[in-house]
Amino acid sequence: MARRPKVITVMVKTNPHDHHLYKIQMGELENLLQTLGYAPVYRMIQVRTKPTVNYVLGRGKVEELREKVRQIDPALVVFYNTLTSKQKWNLEGALGVEVVDRYEVTLRIFREAASDVISKLQIDLAALSKALPYIKLAAAKKFLRMRAGFLGGGEYAYHRAVNAVQRRMKILRRKIERLERQKLERVRKRLESGGKIVVISGYYNAGKTSLFNALTGLDKPVSPQPFTTLSSKYAGLMDGQVYLVDTIGFVLDLDPRLIHSFRLNVIDMQYSQLALMVVDVADNPEVAEVKISESLRLLRELGKGPEDILVVFNKADLLDDSTLRTRVRDYVSLIEEAPHITVSAKTGLGLKRLVGKIAEQLEGRGVVLPEVP
Repeated sequence: MARRPKVITVMVKTNPHDHHLYKIQMGELENLLQTLGYAPVYRMIQVRTKPTVNYVLGRGKVEELREKVRQIDPALVVFYNTLTSKQKWNLEGALGVEVVDRYEVTLRIFREAASDVISKLQIDLAALSKALPYIKLAAAKKFLRMRAGFLGGGEYAYHRAVNAVQRRMKILRRKIERLERQKLERVRKRLESGGKIVVISGYYNAGKTSLFNALTGLDKPVSPQPFTTLSSKYAGLMDGQVYLVDTIGFVLDLDPRLIHSFRLNVIDMQYSQLALMVVDVADNPEVAEVKISESLRLLRELGKGPEDILVVFNKADLLDDSTLRTRVRDYVSLIEEAPHITVSAKTGLGLKRLVGKIAEQLEGRGVVLPEVP
């Protein structure tokens, strides 16, 4: 069996009073890397009031990291912090190894998981949007030093390299905009016909697709790996009056740019009348609390308040009654007055009550029709 390529993970921690959140964040990053087939072998943390402009890390830490790279010979160095093009360029020059941030790691997982045209288009555009500033910087370093006078050969080469990427992005945007118009038209027709949209949201591996299958009788693929669902899944509920949508999973500190990159998926969330926020109640309590807060933050960014959310504590079958009651009691204080229910998608526990709760919350709820450009 081939050895997995080694990776070093790095974070500049700007909150000196954070003694546990950063460990959860780094653990999540390392889980994502393992999903990609890497083996995290060394973790470096530096505490600073703010990242440095040139390297994120301080100069002394860069030297320490360079020595670790020499000793370990990793395939990648991965920063939890989001890197600027300048920081990425400087770090790669100093370390002699490819450097990426967690945004790029997430995009790589998306690319591996994508199986449909819509997802691939959105991922390609997000990746190019993220990469363009770095491509500009790299092209400038490479070509502009060749320039001899106004519009010399180096400058022509620079513009060719950058323009090729920008043209590709323009083509992708046109395709996505066309698909977006079609999606908005479908959503508008559903709502005009009296239908309601209910989305299943929440952190990856909370059991969203399992819940979707249990409620609809379908058999969509389920996996413990992140982002099994990139393209939304749809099914009718309550005699077809409710459109149930299984949406892309959240991830810790999900970059807002990534949410907006998947705007075709986000349309369902924006125009839904109810969001089921699925929580793995059997998760490590410290981790679960972070995921609950993160899920609520992301739903707020999509315009959803507590009145638009029904929290579904899933995987109740994995806990004894006493532990389950304690967990739910503790988590209720975090969910900002949103109603909640406890279920097990695996055993069917609470699913009839969940359907009743959905109907109750949808009763009399108005709709906002999307404008189709």
